[in-house]
Amino acid sequence: MFNNRRHSNVTKPMSLRPPELAQVVEELNVALRSAVVQKAFAPLPQLWYLELRQPGRSILLCVSAEPGASRISVASERFSPARDPAAIQGRLRKCLVGTTLREIHYLPPSRIVLELNRKDASFWISASVAGRDAALSLLTERPPLETGPAPLGSASRLQPKVGAPFPYAEAAEELLGGQARSHRAEQIRRQLIAPLKARLARAERTLAKVAGEAARGPVAEAHRIAGELISRNLERIPRGAASIRLTDYTPEGPREVEVALRPELGPKEQAAWHFHQYRRLLRGSEHAARRLEELRAEKLSTEAALSALRQASAEDLLSQPEAAATWTRRSPQTGRPYKEYLSSTGRRIWVGRNAKSNETLTFRVARPQDLWLHARGASGSHVVVPLEKNETAGSDLLVDAAHLALHHSRLKGEPRGEVAYTQAKYVKRQKGAASGTVTVTREKTLVLKVEPDRLKRLLSAQTAADAPSLKPQKLAHVLRSGRSK
Repeated sequence: MFNNRRHSNVTKPMSLRPPELAQVVEELNVALRSAVVQKAFAPLPQLWYLELRQPGRSILLCVSAEPGASRISVASERFSPARDPAAIQGRLRKCLVGTTLREIHYLPPSRIVLELNRKDASFWISASVAGRDAALSLLTERPPLETGPAPLGSASRLQPKVGAPFPYAEAAEELLGGQARSHRAEQIRRQLIAPLKARLARAERTLAKVAGEAARGPVAEAHRIAGELISRNLERIPRGAASIRLTDYTPEGPREVEVALRPELGPKEQAAWHFHQYRRLLRGSEHAARRLEELRAEKLSTEAALSALRQASAEDLLSQPEAAATWTRRSPQTGRPYKEYLSSTGRRIWVGRNAKSNETLTFRVARPQDLWLHARGASGSHVVVPLEKNETAGSDLLVDAAHLALHHSRLKGEPRGEVAYTQAKYVKRQKGAASGTVTVTREKTLVLKVEPDRLKRLLSAQTAADAPSLKPQKLAHVLRSGRSK
């Protein structure tokens, strides 16, 4: 048994609340306006750092959409996992190094947009920190910047650091940075422990089986004795008998032995069969004994590895390349079965990539209350809008999602079309049909007239994990083409 209490009190991090976001953004807008980006880092797909330069000082700005730890803050050091950076890092550096931070827009309740400019281009970092809707993306077109109602409700947890250059932004990092680091380490710990626990359970099951095989030596010996008795008493073995009692003369004296027979065999074949069973069981028993030692050694080494993992510090876990690789393979931003876009208000919209991913998106990713859409009368992608319980999609969000459903269908390019929508719980698999084929109940229909500007804005707001990686020359060409239209 292993004691895991040491790590049971790790607090799950909580993202910045709307009042806290407002405090940090207000402070940074005053202090960092016109700061120049001199370096950019993306250690994780959802964790970006911008090293900003002002006369006489450098500032490390952190923008995070990590689940449960989304924030904007000023950090004293950046997180550097022992692995290659996220794929988006190269794009960040090509686009953002040399730009000037013009403004940080706060869009209540839980979205921020960083506006960065240089002479030949403008870029926007859009970050949503609303729980399940947390997302981080780099945009090359100006997103809508309409503000919502002022944040209400919970009070700020930030304790401004007296005398600090950025009292609220540094307090935000102090509140969430350490917790996020510990949470990442615990994710790694759990994911490394899981296969070891499975290996240990498998070894214990195999040990029990092999121990039974190793204990079959006496059974083999009984077959040897039976074979010898039959060989010495061939004339006494009747054909068709199932057993016979024979006398075995041992050093301790004679004893009667009940010998099992195979009725279909003759006397000589009976003896040969028992000798064959003796040799077979003896070989198996000897092999099992050797395997038993190997399994016991494997069990001990696995238990030692589990103990070491359960006692490992966060620094030890985060510094292991193998551990970091194992953890990041399970990142929500890696290998997901859908494309992700942002609505005009920063809400996430998920679009299936193909028939197989449509089924995964609808039946494994979507929750019952989520909004589900599909172009009516045409094959195409399933579209899902994540919603909280008892939440309904606003008309603008519904129209945005419908545009994407129509665009990712056989009706792409048509000026108008019909889109069916309902809650995901009313979508069922169609038995015996091809992957992604469904039946829908309680659906409603939206007759949509395509708005080219809205569709263009949605397609440009594809999030970073999905956006194609462009070479610098190609990226420059795209930017020039976009400005010339």
